Amino acid sequence: MSFIEIERSVRAEEWSMNDLHSHSHFEIYYLTKGSRTFLLSNALYKLDAPIVVIIPPHVMHKTEGGAFERYNINVSDSYLDEFQRHIFKENSLKIIRPTKKAHEEMTKIFETLQGVDRRQKYGEQKIKTLFSYAIYLLSENLGNEQFSPAAADESDMPPTILKVIDYLNNHFSDRITLDDLAAEFFLSKGTLVYNFNKYAHCSPIDFLLTVRLTKAKEMLLKTKKSVNEIAELCGFSSANYFGLIFKRKENLSPANYRKHQREKG
Repeated sequence: MSFIEIERSVRAEEWSMNDLHSHSHFEIYYLTKGSRTFLLSNALYKLDAPIVVIIPPHVMHKTEGGAFERYNINVSDSYLDEFQRHIFKENSLKIIRPTKKAHEEMTKIFETLQGVDRRQKYGEQKIKTLFSYAIYLLSENLGNEQFSPAAADESDMPPTILKVIDYLNNHFSDRITLDDLAAEFFLSKGTLVYNFNKYAHCSPIDFLLTVRLTKAKEMLLKTKKSVNEIAELCGFSSANYFGLIFKRKENLSPANYRKHQREKG
């Protein structure tokens, strides 16, 4: 089933997402006011509004920082037309700064989008039309300022932790223990766990499990591989353990998750 969801969030105080997360749909993250530190895949960005980020399916991310206002549009791939899908796929994981004029127009469009009652006559058509215009405006701003990962300072995630995150993202299929990880980065286990909890808000092994589950969900949707094959490719010790952990996190077995997501569209 095709879908689009629009949400606005306003925070007047310091706020951080509790966990890194991912999802099976695209997300437009539109920061209209304030500043955020954005962990996107394995890179850290310091973002000042106005900023647009296109987050593709199955990419882990989280934000933290002070007061802000932002819009989120969550949209399934099947909702997009050919032009929109091209824009999303070509510019995923890029940080886009709209011009002042585009920012003013896009803010009005997103505000109107968020207020449309889809239950009213032509509500869905209004949403589709406004969304199409927002993506057109976004496409006209793609040549503007691009961003590289920000250098970490005392308040941001240290480079070593980013390197550990990058390592886990690239070696999730390996058999990795906490001892292995500490030795790889020449750290004591205590130092590694303390800093990972402080900056990533979870243990290294919990993060690795999240990476494995994210990769498994992507394989369930994008391939015809069996659950046993996916369990092995994602570094789980057995298909039974994979199924147990998956169901605990998703409230569905891997096979039922695959079926539900494909029916959802």
